Amino acid sequence: MRFNKEQNLAVTHTDGPCMVLAGPGSGKTTVIVNRVKYLTGEMGVPPEKILVITFTRSAAKEMKERFRILSGSEQGVSFGTFHALFFRILRWTFNYDISNILTEEERTSFLRDAAEKAGIPSFGDNDLLFSLSSEISCLKNSGSDLNGFKSMVTDRKIFRNIYEEFERILRSENKIDFDDMLLLCSRLFDEREEVLKYWQDVYDYILIDEFQDICPLQYRLTKRLAENHDNIFVVGDDDQSIYSFRGADPGMLFEFEKDYGRCKGYEKIILGINYRCSPEITGYAGKLISRNKKRFKKEIKSGRTSIPRTATVLYRELPDLKSEVAYVAGMIEKLIENGIDKSDIAVLYRVNTQPGSLIGKLKERNISFCLRDHVPNIYEHWVAKNIFAYIELAELEMNKKREKNGKSWRELFLSIANRPSRYIMRDTMRKKNLDLESVRADYKDKAYVRERIDKLKFDLSMIARLDPPAKVKYIRKAVGYDEFLKKYSSERYLDPESLFEIAEEIEASASGFRTYAEWKEHIERYTEDLKQRHYEKQDKKEEAGVNLLTFHAAKGLEFDSLFILDVSEEYTPYRKAASSKEIEEERRMFYVAVTRAKNRLFLLHPTDRLGRKQIPSRFLKEMELD
Repeated sequence: MRFNKEQNLAVTHTDGPCMVLAGPGSGKTTVIVNRVKYLTGEMGVPPEKILVITFTRSAAKEMKERFRILSGSEQGVSFGTFHALFFRILRWTFNYDISNILTEEERTSFLRDAAEKAGIPSFGDNDLLFSLSSEISCLKNSGSDLNGFKSMVTDRKIFRNIYEEFERILRSENKIDFDDMLLLCSRLFDEREEVLKYWQDVYDYILIDEFQDICPLQYRLTKRLAENHDNIFVVGDDDQSIYSFRGADPGMLFEFEKDYGRCKGYEKIILGINYRCSPEITGYAGKLISRNKKRFKKEIKSGRTSIPRTATVLYRELPDLKSEVAYVAGMIEKLIENGIDKSDIAVLYRVNTQPGSLIGKLKERNISFCLRDHVPNIYEHWVAKNIFAYIELAELEMNKKREKNGKSWRELFLSIANRPSRYIMRDTMRKKNLDLESVRADYKDKAYVRERIDKLKFDLSMIARLDPPAKVKYIRKAVGYDEFLKKYSSERYLDPESLFEIAEEIEASASGFRTYAEWKEHIERYTEDLKQRHYEKQDKKEEAGVNLLTFHAAKGLEFDSLFILDVSEEYTPYRKAASSKEIEEERRMFYVAVTRAKNRLFLLHPTDRLGRKQIPSRFLKEMELD
């Protein structure tokens, strides 16, 4: 196989530390497997003395298979993840087995119990549980002090109480999570020198893939394993570090150079030729990422010699969200007609609540699609259910009915009676025959409660007359549901933004429908389709089609034609990013997204979102595209 000059230097590097900075599409996996072959073949290193570490089981499996094909045999090289390595050490030392590893279901259950004990009542929001879980993981991986850790999800004291209770439950159940594997190994190496020495003698050569995704604790542990020989070979790209939410720190690449830069045999190699993207895409991406201040300076050039005549980068401003999804669906149809395979087309978005409207449009046009990561059903979120309850209660009131589609007036009323607060007491709500008049009659001496009930009656009559998007807007603003969400979050020390996002996506979804009945039919179809795709994914039967995925999920993939939705200041950089450090990660994320495209890149910006003017992303200006 022919290598360029830098690839050849990396493949033939032998003893001593080496850092390979591998830009997008530069052939990093090819370099790793060929270096392993070089070590075992040309240098005569026993295969069992080589350890190759990556971050996912699928990546480790793929690398192992590529090496098998390249070398013609399995040999004895160890390919695995960090967690597989450290669990192997714990199992060898403490006789742990699979039953000791915390499952995702157990993690969710234990976290919910810990949150409720810490004083957050009715903690049923899975998105917030996920955020808490990520922060706990980040804390453990960084090795930071609990008392100094600042949670972005909840109050510092509440977070500490949740963390301590979660840890107590883990210990009582004799469970460890993936992050504990690192902490326990670190403690083991500190306390048992003979164990550390044994594992240092097992491997003579350590290769680490995707080093930009490493956390400080993982780096410290692998550094200790390599102390006998310093034959540590790391491949990564600081420009593609996008996992800070789980503790990844691109600063470890700088730390590596600081630790090993003066060691015997040290090399720093830059793989600067991008064989994936067209020269135009590579050029725009380079202008973008050059704006980051904390990075290794490098120039990435396109190595493509064959460029399709239709290769292009297009920026499109569209009037609104409805126009955006219509444009995407229409262009996908044209690409397919022109011979582009559906599976070589992708639509990327910053957060996983964004593609709801697009999914509906693709279904409408019979364009098959594949959800490459989890897309939550926003219609099943409790915020959505509250909004639907208002609308359905308004219909029952208008038609003087007590039940529709199996939902009773009582059930709907109880779900929103005090959202926002109307000071309606539990005793009132226990009555069997509830209606607004009987509720009002319970508060003869409390004019402020009667006023709120009268307003609710008026609000329901207004909601019944409006079209779907106006219904949602009225509930959020005139009824005061947004204020309720704000107060709800404040009382529980939670960030209200995630709840506002759900309400906003519900409002955006409603915009394409004239009646609630039409919208409800769409919701039911959408829900059924998501369930079906979940079952198909479990059975590995998912139909090939256009790929829908987040920036994070797109890492490591490539597509002929790529669409990026909502390239605005709302989403990229994401509205929650405030510090310069967060903006730099958002820029890296957009850089990763852009460099997934081989030939065609469509950057889309709806100028209006639910009546609000949207500002184009600053990243467009940095790419010199606006």
